[in-house]
Amino acid sequence: MIITVFEDKEYNSLFPLNLNRASFELRCGAFTNLERIENLLQSDDSVQLIVRDELKPLIQERYPKYSINPEILSPGIWLNGRGLWFQELLDGISVGKSYTSDGTVVAIHNQKDVSMQDIQPYLEKASSVSTALEIHQFKNIWDGIFLQSEIINRDAHQFLDYKKGKIHPSVVLESGDNIYIGEGAEVRAGAVLDAKSGPIIIAENVYIDIGALIQGPVYIGPHCKINPGAKLRGNVTLGPMCKIGGEVEDVIFQGYGNKQHDGFLGHSYLGEWVNLGANTNNSDLKNNYSMIKLEVGDKKIETGKQFLGTMMGDYVRTGISTMLNTGTVIGLGANVFGEGFQEKYIPSFKWGKDGITKFDQFINTAEKMMERRDKTMSEKEKILLTVLYEKLI
Repeated sequence: MIITVFEDKEYNSLFPLNLNRASFELRCGAFTNLERIENLLQSDDSVQLIVRDELKPLIQERYPKYSINPEILSPGIWLNGRGLWFQELLDGISVGKSYTSDGTVVAIHNQKDVSMQDIQPYLEKASSVSTALEIHQFKNIWDGIFLQSEIINRDAHQFLDYKKGKIHPSVVLESGDNIYIGEGAEVRAGAVLDAKSGPIIIAENVYIDIGALIQGPVYIGPHCKINPGAKLRGNVTLGPMCKIGGEVEDVIFQGYGNKQHDGFLGHSYLGEWVNLGANTNNSDLKNNYSMIKLEVGDKKIETGKQFLGTMMGDYVRTGISTMLNTGTVIGLGANVFGEGFQEKYIPSFKWGKDGITKFDQFINTAEKMMERRDKTMSEKEKILLTVLYEKLI
């Protein structure tokens, strides 16, 4: 079977995380959307990925075994990359049928070849003769924040053999049967792991330092470090190689994030390679308890959420004691600092209150940060960042 995972035109609702990644690379719980689909593949399945043209070279580099934007899409199952796919959903897809959720095509069991240039008309036609399908999806960038409890609970069954880590005898384990610790992970003295409200999944080579408090549901990705006295207060997803201190709740870190110091972060989604200065804090609830609006340029977005913090793109840095307002959106590569509350919308590559980051300086700093995790920036990613810089400033 050929599985086609596609981006649709709704990717714009995933700003700012959509700028330099495909919609199927978003993370909630233990896996990205694409990783969830990969977990469902049979040995003889093959995969095609459909992305924006500007992303194609980078996506091809990241997923070399897959066909990216082929001229002709072969018959098989098409899956919307914004969806969180599980086996029972895949099993319910019938030959020759299309499926929608909230007015969006989420799946098609296609029986004929379709050319790349005809994808959008094909999806529009499919939506008019579709069957409703209940599926969680990233309709908005903040949706994953509020899906974590259910998703991490569902993910836990894939980690039943994670009982291999090293735990100090003084560690407090609440509902220990709901705690999963991977090989090479270590939990130091005085830590409290409370899985009464949901599972705690600790991946390989995680280091949880003295006195940390971890309350489930939580997923901590490979090679993460949780600092002494840190508090992860439930509904937290940490992608690989994050360093976390202070207080965190209802937060997704896409990966490689640095929040080493004290400060509160709540109801937020942060991209990769972000660095939060000491005592950076965000608000996730308005003083009058009203629903939160996001601002992106001149556009105001009604979220329908009473709790919502910060949506932060990749490579963002904040200065010490930065204060982020309720419902803040920060674009790619911004350097955020200055007294008082920051603006609710901070464009990509902004420097402080009024400046613009110089591109060479941005790349130099990003490469140095990646070197600290033994990673390098590829030439294809530099090319994409160059295109985005020229487009966004």
